[in-house]
Amino acid sequence: MRKWKQISAFCLAAALTVSGPAATVWAGSPEFARTPEEWSRLRDNVMDYNELAGLIHEYNVTVQKNQLDINDKKKDDRITRDQYAQYYRDAANDYRDMITGDDPVSDANGAANANRSEALADNNVEDLKVYQLTYDQEEANLVVTAQSSMVAYFQQKYELESAKSSLEFLEAAYQSALVRQNAGMATQADVLGALESVQSTQASIDKLTSSVEETRQKLCVMLGWKYNDTPDILEIPAVNMERIAAMNPDTDKESALSSNYTLKINMRKLENAVGDVTKQTLNRTIANNEQNIGSDLTKRYRAVLQAKAAYDQAGAELALESKNMDTAQRKYDLGALSKLDYLKQKNAFDTKNLAIKTSELALFQAVQNYDDAVNGLASAGGL
Repeated sequence: MRKWKQISAFCLAAALTVSGPAATVWAGSPEFARTPEEWSRLRDNVMDYNELAGLIHEYNVTVQKNQLDINDKKKDDRITRDQYAQYYRDAANDYRDMITGDDPVSDANGAANANRSEALADNNVEDLKVYQLTYDQEEANLVVTAQSSMVAYFQQKYELESAKSSLEFLEAAYQSALVRQNAGMATQADVLGALESVQSTQASIDKLTSSVEETRQKLCVMLGWKYNDTPDILEIPAVNMERIAAMNPDTDKESALSSNYTLKINMRKLENAVGDVTKQTLNRTIANNEQNIGSDLTKRYRAVLQAKAAYDQAGAELALESKNMDTAQRKYDLGALSKLDYLKQKNAFDTKNLAIKTSELALFQAVQNYDDAVNGLASAGGL
């Protein structure tokens, strides 16, 4: 089923559709915000890793809800810190107007509420820019979630392939155990052990099949499809080895600091702060943010190096297993190797072949995590 994606309501007259029955999904941007080619790629029935950010921006429900909230705030002229604070001061004045001198309890409550409102006005650090940065951060995190889910989808698929390859060998081993038992060459325990391995692997296959489908549905819903749609999910791009060689947490730290959402939010709050206590608290928070960002970037860089080492090791193991597989294939073709031994070697080769694919995905994810940190999402601690 193909997606039906339309532009936002205020551009309804220019709405474009794609063929095929589907539910309507509104895009978050007007038609003129993207080129026809860009809209075409986002509206097709293909899930491409490189298009995840665009799909989240246009079709994710949370992003659309946040944009509506920002638009409402703009309409209400709630733009500056002073305007936000004025709402609290107006409330304080309203409470004071309610003090008549006729009811001591009511007057006391009114005075207390007025004081609280004044305190909120003095301590207020929010404005439209803070809200916008917060929503931008949430959108960026949603993109990261979609990217991680797509990587996990293929990791689960590779694990499923590996389990199916193992099942083929284990079923053959079980049948061999039955034959050897009938010939007095295997015990009942041997047969039951072989059967248990088959059943355990089949259970793993069932669980992985369910996980693959669950991850696929999650991605579909996040990106504008219905959960039961079946877009073509493209393979994850290859790891950019040159990018890894160019990584340097010391020189990348400046970019990580300047782009970090949490740090920018807190710095904006500091600009808005009036009270000395609030300023002191935010200054301490910002210093802590900067320290945490540098530490997190270094931590993610080390994770890349570890993932690269694991990937290189998997490559070496696959190269060795490929030689073993070539030898086994020649022996099997000549009739010098039993089918069971051949399947055992084939399973070992398949396992190593899928292991390098999985390790490449892990490396790709580690690189993405590092880039996310550089681009504003390094862990900075609390707001």
